[in-house]
Amino acid sequence: MPSERISFLVERYFSNSCTEAEKYELMQWANTASETELEEILHSSWQNHESNLEMPTEMSDRIMSKIFTQNQVSDEDDEYSEEEDKPSIGFWRVNYSIAASIALIISVGLFAWFQYNTVDKRTENRIVQVKEFEKNDVLPGSDKAILTFDDGTKVALDDSKNGSLGKQGETNILKPEKGQLVYQSTKTAVAQPMYNTVTTPKGGQYQVVLSDGTKVWLNAASSLRFPLVFEGNERKVEMTGEVYFEVAKNAKKPFKVISNGQEVEVLGTHFNIMAYPNEKAIKTTLLEGSVKVSKNDHSTILEPGQQAKVGFNNNIFRTINDVSLEEELAWKNGYFQFNNASLEMIMRQIERWYDVDIQYIGKIPDEHFTGKLQRNTNLSNVLKILSMSEVQFKIEGKKIVITP
Repeated sequence: MPSERISFLVERYFSNSCTEAEKYELMQWANTASETELEEILHSSWQNHESNLEMPTEMSDRIMSKIFTQNQVSDEDDEYSEEEDKPSIGFWRVNYSIAASIALIISVGLFAWFQYNTVDKRTENRIVQVKEFEKNDVLPGSDKAILTFDDGTKVALDDSKNGSLGKQGETNILKPEKGQLVYQSTKTAVAQPMYNTVTTPKGGQYQVVLSDGTKVWLNAASSLRFPLVFEGNERKVEMTGEVYFEVAKNAKKPFKVISNGQEVEVLGTHFNIMAYPNEKAIKTTLLEGSVKVSKNDHSTILEPGQQAKVGFNNNIFRTINDVSLEEELAWKNGYFQFNNASLEMIMRQIERWYDVDIQYIGKIPDEHFTGKLQRNTNLSNVLKILSMSEVQFKIEGKKIVITP
């Protein structure tokens, strides 16, 4: 194939304007090209974007090494290598992989190099910004909460030792390990109902096991109010913020969760409720079993994988099918996870988990992000990733300033 034609196809691929026929033509050439020809194309693509500068030798060597070492198929890996009638299959597997690598490097690898390794003003600014992130870093949230007893006494759970925290009525309150509170009661009825409240601050999270065996996880800036003993014909708790429930089954006593005028009723199931006041709606997401979501005179029944969205100030119900359970439960599993999430939504999560305030200067950037990151990482690592967009971030003590 003439070199002019190859260069044309490479540039078309690089600019994401190749037709399917042109992609096939390029792959066919890559399958038969020698190492020298491949290297020449890499240098040519580089110079088209970098004037007359030569491609750095270390970059060229790294790319070529990647192509010819990571994409080989050994006899042990090739299930057809010992079959005389299929010797070409392994060959095409090797070369197709090489072709795919060439396409990837041309369309992504070089582009990334141009974008982030060319020493220009934007790169210099980003280096300065990253250094500022690290200098003014903020630690992630941790297991901390306040326990408020029925008489108003408060205990900082993160400061208290593991073991027994005392006894209220006939209920033992235990802290078996860091980040967990357990209620144990032998009574099913009491003369005077008693209530406790667990509250997590911004930058906090906690797990509670209620007296009926129901397991509860509280996200940052959340609260749960509950009786020490569930008596009568129902089990009712109240919550704010975001809480995940694994309700112990009891067909005779439905479990009810009250949040901002919404009621969720279950017999025994796993579900998550997000009811932060600065979000647009209350979101109830069902993992297994079934739940009834009600507000005023409106209600809906959810099936696993569905989510109900209910407006704070009205009765608007919206049911989302096939919701991403992994994304909705990422916080409980120790992650941030976003799928085309707006910058505003991401920063609200960051604000709660890192206990910082968010300030926007000028118009709020219309940026969206997709990705997954562990929640136990410092704030600087999150901002390093977000700052690869056009958005500028600055940490000022416990405040993040954002500009377009």
